[in-house]
Amino acid sequence: MSSQRLSQFNDGIFAFSATLLMLNFAVPAVRGQDNTALAVGLVSQWPKLLAFLLSFGVIINYWRTHGTVFHAVQVVDHRTIVLNAMFLAVTAFVPYVTNVVGSYPLLPAAAVLYSVTLLAGTYIGKLMGDHLVATNAFRGHVSPAATIAFRRMNFAVYMRIVGLLFAFFLPVVSYVLYWAIIIYYLSASGIDAYAPEESVAS
Repeated sequence: MSSQRLSQFNDGIFAFSATLLMLNFAVPAVRGQDNTALAVGLVSQWPKLLAFLLSFGVIINYWRTHGTVFHAVQVVDHRTIVLNAMFLAVTAFVPYVTNVVGSYPLLPAAAVLYSVTLLAGTYIGKLMGDHLVATNAFRGHVSPAATIAFRRMNFAVYMRIVGLLFAFFLPVVSYVLYWAIIIYYLSASGIDAYAPEESVAS
């Protein structure tokens, strides 16, 4: 299988999962044209909005990192396909755990489920990256952009482990850590500093 075909399939899953996040919202039910009741109902959905923004950032980071790495991949073997399928399964599960967290943001059970899901996705991504490097899937040296992506994945794994520990007794702290990961990933330095031709392995 070509890396381009795999990336195209992944892009579809990322886009679909990000879109499904919106299904967690429902228009508040009010009687007649009661503006106050509608306003109260909309404001009461703020936990779902924060959960949506957090998970949207997570999926965008998954998409961006995957694209950065696979832009330079020349060989896609069976194990890569299996790991990628596992990664996509976690990504497709994100809308559900987002709904749980949006509904019960301060309950440890919701935070733990969310944390385990994000940790699983990041760790599987790390395993896939390690496998690509070990099997010389880049057919040459790993591009600077992919190297930075791998470094960020390692950082995210450790941060998500810490977030999982906090999720058991301080869920808010775990969410703050996940926001920190998103901000770190979306920083312009590193991945975007290289011209397109530099991100292709020689």
